[in-house]
Amino acid sequence: MILVFGNSTPGELYDSRRLKMILWGIIAGTRGGPNRARILNLLYSKSLNELQISKELKLDHKTIHHHLKILTKNSLISKPSDETYDIKYDLTPIMKKNHEVFDEIISKMKRGASYGY
Repeated sequence: MILVFGNSTPGELYDSRRLKMILWGIIAGTRGGPNRARILNLLYSKSLNELQISKELKLDHKTIHHHLKILTKNSLISKPSDETYDIKYDLTPIMKKNHEVFDEIISKMKRGASYGY
C-alpha cells in the first residue's frame, strides 16, 4: 500500500497507486524516462517554460517539447491554458503531494541500473 502523508481518503490512496503505476511506466519503463525524471525534479523547485527547461537540462528544445507533452498527457505536469506566450509548466497537485513516490522510484532506478540521472 502506498501511504500519502496526512489523513488520506480512499480516493487519495487510489490516486497514489495510479500515480506510482504511471511514473514506473513513463520514467523507469522507457528510454526517455531519465530525462522525464530530470524535468519533474526540476519542476519541483520552480515553474519554468520550455526554453528554460531546455537550458537548465542542456537538452534540445524538441526533446523537451516531446517529454512535456507526455508528462502533460499523463497529468504529471500542467500549464495554464489561458496563457499563449512564455507558458510555464508546473507539477500537478497529485504530483506535488506525492513527492515520496517519485523519490522512491528514482532511488530504485539508481540501485538497479546506471541511468545517468
